[in-house]
Amino acid sequence: MKAMSGLVLAASISVSGLALADEPGGAVGYWVTPEGGSVVQVEQCGANLCGQIVGLRTTRKPDESPSDTKNPDKTKRDAPLCGLMMMGSLAPAKAAGKWEGGWVYDPDSGDTYKAEMKLDGPDKLDLRGYVGISLFGRTMSWTREPAGGAKNRCTPPKAG
Repeated sequence: MKAMSGLVLAASISVSGLALADEPGGAVGYWVTPEGGSVVQVEQCGANLCGQIVGLRTTRKPDESPSDTKNPDKTKRDAPLCGLMMMGSLAPAKAAGKWEGGWVYDPDSGDTYKAEMKLDGPDKLDLRGYVGISLFGRTMSWTREPAGGAKNRCTPPKAG
C-alpha cells in the first residue's frame, strides 16, 4: 500500500511539473537568444522539455541558410540550423519553474553540455550549460518573444 501511495505522489509531482511548463508564463513557447541570434521553440517532449531553432537573425540574406558547420560529426555539417534540436531531456525539478538533467548543444562551437534552466519572471529564461558540475558553466538569459514577433522564422527541413 505504501508503494502505491508513493507512486501516486510521484505521478502527481510529475503532472504538476508538466502543467507548470504549459501554463501562461511557463517555459513552453518562443524564446529569443542573446543579441537576437536565434529564436528557440521550447516545447514538451514527453515528460521533459526540449527546444529547436525556429528562427535566425533577421540580418541574414534571404537566400542564406546557415548550416551546422561546427558539428563534431562531419556527416552533419551540411545540416541546416533551422530545425536543429539544440536542447533536450530537461526534466522538472523539485523547485517550481526549474528544469534539470538535460543537455544543450552550442552550434557556434559544436560542443554539447549538461544543462539546467529556470524561469526568472514570466519573460526571462536562464539556460545554464556546464561541464561536470553546474559550478563550471555559463548562463545565457533568453527573453520571451513578444506577441507578433515571428519576423525571423525559418522553414525547418522536411523529414526524410
